Amino acid sequence: MLTSIGASAQDQGQQQPATPAAEQQTQPAAPAAEIPSRPDTPAGQQQPPVISADELIYDQTLGLVTARGKVEIHQNHQIVRADQVTYNQKTQVVAASGHVTMVQPGGEVLFGDYAELTDDLKDGFIQQVSLILSDNSRMVGNSAVRERGEITTIDRAVYSPCNLCKDDPTAPPLWQIRAVRVTNDAVAKDIIYHDAFIDLFGVPLFYTPYFSMPDPSVDRRQGFLFPTFGATSDVGPFFGLQYYFDISPDQDATVGTMVTRDAGTLFSGEYRKRFDKGLVTLNGSINQSGYDKILNDNSGFNGSNLNFRSQQVRWHLFGSARYDFDQNWRFGTDIQRTSDRTYLDNFGISGSDVLQSRAYAEGFYGLSYISVEALDWQDLRTPGTGIGSKGFSPTILPWAQANYVSEPNTVFGGQWFVNASAISLLRDYDPVTSDPTRGLDTRRLSSQVGWQRDFYTDSGIVLNARGYLRGDLYQSSDMPDGTKVVDGGPDEVLTRDASAARLFPVATLTARYPFVGQIGTYQQLLEPIVSFSVAPEISNGNKIPNNDSADIEFDEINLFSENRFPGLDRVEGGQHVSYGFRYGLYAPDGANATFFLGQSYRFEKDDDFPESSGLRDKVSDYVGRVTLHPAPYLNLDWRFRLDKDNFYSRRQFVQASTTPLDWLNLNVNYSLLDDKGPDDDGNIFNQQQLGAGGTAKVSDYWSVSTGMTYDIQNMRPFTYNVGAQYQDECFTFGVTAQRRFTTAEDQKEGYSFFLTLSLKNLGEVPVKLSGEQSRAAGT
Repeated sequence: MLTSIGASAQDQGQQQPATPAAEQQTQPAAPAAEIPSRPDTPAGQQQPPVISADELIYDQTLGLVTARGKVEIHQNHQIVRADQVTYNQKTQVVAASGHVTMVQPGGEVLFGDYAELTDDLKDGFIQQVSLILSDNSRMVGNSAVRERGEITTIDRAVYSPCNLCKDDPTAPPLWQIRAVRVTNDAVAKDIIYHDAFIDLFGVPLFYTPYFSMPDPSVDRRQGFLFPTFGATSDVGPFFGLQYYFDISPDQDATVGTMVTRDAGTLFSGEYRKRFDKGLVTLNGSINQSGYDKILNDNSGFNGSNLNFRSQQVRWHLFGSARYDFDQNWRFGTDIQRTSDRTYLDNFGISGSDVLQSRAYAEGFYGLSYISVEALDWQDLRTPGTGIGSKGFSPTILPWAQANYVSEPNTVFGGQWFVNASAISLLRDYDPVTSDPTRGLDTRRLSSQVGWQRDFYTDSGIVLNARGYLRGDLYQSSDMPDGTKVVDGGPDEVLTRDASAARLFPVATLTARYPFVGQIGTYQQLLEPIVSFSVAPEISNGNKIPNNDSADIEFDEINLFSENRFPGLDRVEGGQHVSYGFRYGLYAPDGANATFFLGQSYRFEKDDDFPESSGLRDKVSDYVGRVTLHPAPYLNLDWRFRLDKDNFYSRRQFVQASTTPLDWLNLNVNYSLLDDKGPDDDGNIFNQQQLGAGGTAKVSDYWSVSTGMTYDIQNMRPFTYNVGAQYQDECFTFGVTAQRRFTTAEDQKEGYSFFLTLSLKNLGEVPVKLSGEQSRAAGT
């Protein structure tokens, strides 16, 4: 049977004859599963409750309706469950006892021993209350008072998102908040604490007379973020505080300040806005502090660079914007600028050593691509690797590209492709080196038309035929002519304007002959590969500057390329044959091992390649790669380049990682760069570096990690670090210690400590500590 308590209350104005207690009506109630859905209630009209119970008793004399056994009441999206519920028609009070449960529309669930509520279930009080919030965090208290179905006030409350200890549920949780009074506002979605203590491991750590936090269902909320504090060798002790503005669902902002002992006060801000088809992000900071600056004018003692410290306004501005015009086109811009080279690192803003700013438009049409962009860089590296604010980097205005690739089998059974580009590079004259090539302005037009196709012979040979014709036009300003002039200062080189044109056809045929065999349950693959490229002998000449083809890395990836120069400014003329073989062994369980070794032969030497590239002579160095995956927990990758004359290692890159146990991960990497001798610019670069690290999960909640980088060539470390982290469902604590052995212009060798304390629903408290480490001369 289903009974509407609200309907019975509406009839209480009618005179009912007195009924002896013995004549009370007792009726069985329908189970909860049989409660039908009710029609929507008109606005402004109270929706009558629906009750389900094992037994329903109506006492007309006292005006009481009593439900017993699995009682469940539904009203206004609220649910009340209890062992027994009594409704007094005269006082319009609902009394629930025995395992009282109240489910709120927002997902919160209240438990209690006894509750008295108004007939609309919105107002009342609960004894020995427990509250489960939408994220399963809990709050308990002596009693609670509900008002308007929106505000719940709990006396002597304890809140924690942590699970109780399984072995001792009476023990305090990992962390908790104890308060004299807690108010949970379901409309404003605020939880407000009065006279609150924050306990960690049952020990009070912090007291506040007033504290509020958003309901766990809130994604974001305006207010102060947790402060940051610590100390570094660059700025000394510091304290930072930020305020977050929730402007609207599609935009927000953050403003903050950081007060330091040695570097003044830093002010920062960030703004973000999202549109239907795009977004905008801006963040920046400003500060006035001392800055160690090196004057690259040889004005110091014995012609050295003068170092002085000055007070100056320092700042940074990062921004990005993107707009998707339609399914094919998008537009955007990125801004990255700062006042000086070490500002970002001093204040822990960014570790980048080159900042890029650009504006761009991109179009995507199937396999084709179109772009137009302008780029500018700010070089933050130490003088000698990048000079001044721009180093050797140009400003590119504009750079336009168009790439078209046809569908397969369209032209003679193959694909044809068209590439075109236009670029203008602008540079400032380099006053440090007095080298005009560092200030060379260049404009280039380039186009390429080509065709490619794969052929499969009956014997299993796979052939790839590819050819293209490329044309380039160059116009350069401030091109040096080799004449030096001395006029009481640095040597100057006379310059002139120059133009150049180049037409370059290339044809390449590549053959692969894969052999597949079986060794027991293992499959093996042996694949010899030969590639033959034909192009006219061509001199790149001194009228064509080298902007994008200077950084050459010869390896197994570009061995079979028709042009091993990166970029477009340099081309590889003449004829060359590249050959190599690949072997692979594959197990049914997924384990595998592969090996590749290859070399290239040129019919003529090419002096355009630097001596250290391994490609200048007729016979190139050997390049290869070995990958091993013998088990799911072990991976090894070894890439190498060996000298053609004595197999001496010129390049080696080794990476290995292993997870021998579920709780342990180890990794190591090794790099070797050993040039044969000076390159065309007279630079010799030899380096050996070793890196290693690991992470171990020592328990369900604790993990430790360590890492290091070591300069083998100079027998000294770069960095060491070690850390530990504790993480469970409600609490994260981490500590990392780092030792840095390198120095820079305004940065000192030293150590750093990073502490992170994160409490669920409260936020993260990051702490950074570092200090400089003095070293005696000669050590």
